[in-house]
Amino acid sequence: MTEQQILTAAIEKWGPKHQIDLAVEECSELIVALMHYGRGRCGSFEVAEEIADVEIMLEQLKEVFAFRSVVTEIKADKIVRLKGRILETQTN
Repeated sequence: MTEQQILTAAIEKWGPKHQIDLAVEECSELIVALMHYGRGRCGSFEVAEEIADVEIMLEQLKEVFAFRSVVTEIKADKIVRLKGRILETQTN
């Protein structure tokens, strides 16, 4: 199975609602890991594990909401705006 097939199979097996709830849970675990990292209570590997979990869930959310191309476009626009803000602060 390809990665995309696995993600789609997870949605089909457990349902969109469950995967949305799981995405929320994984995001909260990343938040906790980042807070712990900032306080010296965990290392960067634990943060990396949570980032991987969130990335997997984000890919499933794009599938659940059929937003893959929309997210790609919005992300590209936001990167352009970020670049503009960076350049703006360099000239000021």
